[in-house]
Amino acid sequence: MGTLTVIFLCLAAFSLTVECSRLTSSKSTNSKKIVCYFTNWAQYRPNEGKYVPEDIDPKLCTHLIFAFGWMKKHKISSFDSTDETKNGKKGMYERLVDVKQKNKDAKVLLAIGGWSFGTQRFKEMASNRYNRQLFVFSAIKYLRDRNFDGLDLDWEFPRGGDDKKHFVSLLKELREAFEEEAKDKKMPRLLLSIAVSAGSETIRSGYDVPAVAAYCDFINIMSYDFHGKWESQTGHNSPLYALSTESQWRKQLCMEFGVKLWEKMGAPKEKIVVGLATYGRSFTLASPDKNGMNEPTRGGGKAGTFTREEGFLSYYEVCDFIKKGARYVWDDEQKVPYAYLGDQWVGFDDEKSIRIKLNWIKENGYGGAMVWTLDMDDFHGSCLNDKKYPLIGAMGEELLGHAKRPVSDLDALSKKVIKTLPPTPAPILPKEVLLVARKKDDDTEEIIEIKPDPDATNARIACYYTSWSMKRPGQGKFQPEHIDPFLCTHIIFAFASIKDDTISPIEGADTPSGSAKKSLYDRVLALKEKNPNLKVLLSVGGWISGTAPFKQITKSGYRQSLFVFNAIEFLRQRKFDGLDIAWEFPRGAEDKEKFTNLVRDLYEAFVGEAKAAEKPRLLLTAAVPASFEAVAAGYDVAEINKYLDMLNVMTYDFHGNWERQVGHNSPLYALFSATSYQKKLTVDYSAKEWIEKGASKEKLIIGIPTYGRSFTLKNTSLTDIGAPAIDGGIAGNYTGEPGVLAFFEICDFLKSGAILVWDNEQMVPYAYKDNQWVGFDDQRSLKTKVQWLKEAGYGGAMIWSIDMDDFRGTCMGLKYPLINTIKEELKGYNVANLEVLSSNVLNSLADKDEVVCDEEDGHISYHVDKKECAKYYMCEGKRRHHMPCPVNLVFNLNENVCDWPENVDDCESVTGGRKPS
Repeated sequence: MGTLTVIFLCLAAFSLTVECSRLTSSKSTNSKKIVCYFTNWAQYRPNEGKYVPEDIDPKLCTHLIFAFGWMKKHKISSFDSTDETKNGKKGMYERLVDVKQKNKDAKVLLAIGGWSFGTQRFKEMASNRYNRQLFVFSAIKYLRDRNFDGLDLDWEFPRGGDDKKHFVSLLKELREAFEEEAKDKKMPRLLLSIAVSAGSETIRSGYDVPAVAAYCDFINIMSYDFHGKWESQTGHNSPLYALSTESQWRKQLCMEFGVKLWEKMGAPKEKIVVGLATYGRSFTLASPDKNGMNEPTRGGGKAGTFTREEGFLSYYEVCDFIKKGARYVWDDEQKVPYAYLGDQWVGFDDEKSIRIKLNWIKENGYGGAMVWTLDMDDFHGSCLNDKKYPLIGAMGEELLGHAKRPVSDLDALSKKVIKTLPPTPAPILPKEVLLVARKKDDDTEEIIEIKPDPDATNARIACYYTSWSMKRPGQGKFQPEHIDPFLCTHIIFAFASIKDDTISPIEGADTPSGSAKKSLYDRVLALKEKNPNLKVLLSVGGWISGTAPFKQITKSGYRQSLFVFNAIEFLRQRKFDGLDIAWEFPRGAEDKEKFTNLVRDLYEAFVGEAKAAEKPRLLLTAAVPASFEAVAAGYDVAEINKYLDMLNVMTYDFHGNWERQVGHNSPLYALFSATSYQKKLTVDYSAKEWIEKGASKEKLIIGIPTYGRSFTLKNTSLTDIGAPAIDGGIAGNYTGEPGVLAFFEICDFLKSGAILVWDNEQMVPYAYKDNQWVGFDDQRSLKTKVQWLKEAGYGGAMIWSIDMDDFRGTCMGLKYPLINTIKEELKGYNVANLEVLSSNVLNSLADKDEVVCDEEDGHISYHVDKKECAKYYMCEGKRRHHMPCPVNLVFNLNENVCDWPENVDDCESVTGGRKPS
């Protein structure tokens, strides 16, 4: 073989090697990365907060990641209706990918997962090879069809041995498939990245770090959210270093510890991309004069004008906060700033802290910086000197060598603003604080008393509105405009049905009509314009629909998921505040499980969607039976209690024209002479049954009817409870249903000469005339029921229905006499535990471990939760708070702190309850 031939073959081999390397490697010539997340919900922020792909500086980041895509049936799908290009209108996917037209070196990836996505979908998909392969090959096609350069997996978070193993298998199969597809099609390989926790316990329990790192191109460490409103003291969102004065476990809650743990456990430095936040975590201080680090708080800070989430401010909202006079403080130990004004406090990053963190990243040889998120930096340049993207721009200057710009100095801005402001007024204190010192003009102090509103209540009055009531004749016709928007706390529109796995409005409900061109939905929802605090929900099901539609949508996981996401879209588009499930009624073990799964999936999706869209979570309620038999047959009460905001118990229809003897529609108590079975058919018994089976008192909403059940007597001389009846009573002039009379029809019956009788055993009235008999509720019985409700500690009253009260005031000159009676009686009533409703305390009547707070006002004490090691109770006087410990910690009663499980004798792990002593 000649020399030239050998040289030629060597060059050819070298060329082939280079080409294969180009096909199978996507490593940039610039070794440092700035990975920026773009969120598809930022487009929905109001006014200047709205953010779209065209706002992106194409040279700002090396990698852009679209957050988030979704997954259905183990295959990638879009989440928001604006994601995909449709009917010639570019979707958000395409608009983000178009950034590459202005920067050919930029890489655009699609993220799947996130906090709203949860962990269960990943668990199921990764649990076996078949499911994983479905995902892998759907991912390749999905990404290629939309011109993405790769995939980012945001599983939040794998936990335990199975998850750890399955996560590695998923990454391995994705990487291998990406490699093979690239070789086969002679295209650049799709990139593979992951977003991971910076929490010590999560890292150790969820990630096989060397294996994970082997298959990923880079690892985005979420080194932020170390502290936030879930804690009871101030703390910085993303400190670089820990405070020397902090406890050992709190010292782990910083960037240095979390990132270095990944490195120690086997992640190559060049693959570590350190997460930086363009937002701050805010708090409301318990005392405005205690405004440093680790000071007591009483919740998250006020929501920002644009991000609209309590405990959270974007960088540009932080800047506005400083422009209002907030004092800037630099913490030189943690190398981060915070600011406070009155009782508001926020820990955030500014240019100074960002540049220090970037130098730390370079000194440690890490692969780059990850940004959460593009849209929360000052992309308009409104903070200082018209400088757009001050934070991400500083990253580019420090890491990529971009041209330097003048540094934005928030400290100087704060000092300048404070000099120009008048003295800060005293903050408005919470109603629990009754005394406060105030300086008078002569510099002396006076003690003033702040009196709480004695009529204030947190009890719910949930009123059902029936769409068919507008079809009643004459004076019975009820229009949405008849509703007093301040009468009820919640209006529930009854009903919608289910068709093709989505919510289906009743005829005309969603169709604009009349001169105003408004639908029935629009007219009911318009009540919120007069009362912004009013919540309007849509009820799906009811006796009209029966059980069949619910059985259909729960037949398979796919159909149920489809219904869940269709429901969210339906509710959001029409601006409802939530969904009421009126499945009448699940029965049997299979139905019981399906109902539980449905409400759990709805709740988890509502939580996820709210976080993703940065909107208040959709409420989830259910109309449930009062019958002890129906409860036992169809409801896993303790489980559904975790997910429902309200359990609307239909404590009425205990008796009616299906029986052949007269009985009261809604007796509070039983007759002394009643059989053991009949004694269970009362409001009191039913409510206690729900509590005994695991419902929280604060979630139990007691059903109150504004109608009566009527009968035709067999013998007009026998009129007591239990007297023989031959049928239901004569239909009312307006409601038109035999056996039923609206309260305003009962008024007419009484005015015609009917005899009114008060039953002192059942604590309800009834009336009769000739052969007609009706049992109903009036103002007297409702006062008694509400007093009973308050003594028991229940969450409020549910009204069926608003249109059957005397809405015109024709009976006694007062509109809505029944509902107004309920509202009046609830004034000043405080529902215990309602402020911590999300903790899902199960207040069983027979629970010997229940913590009862009976301290002197102002005294604070701590108590263990025997059922959950990771939670504890704090008693503040007579108020009880159910508090969670930070992630991976349990409550240590000896120290009154959250501690590592190994330091607490009766808690072996974070999950589970305490060992018996």
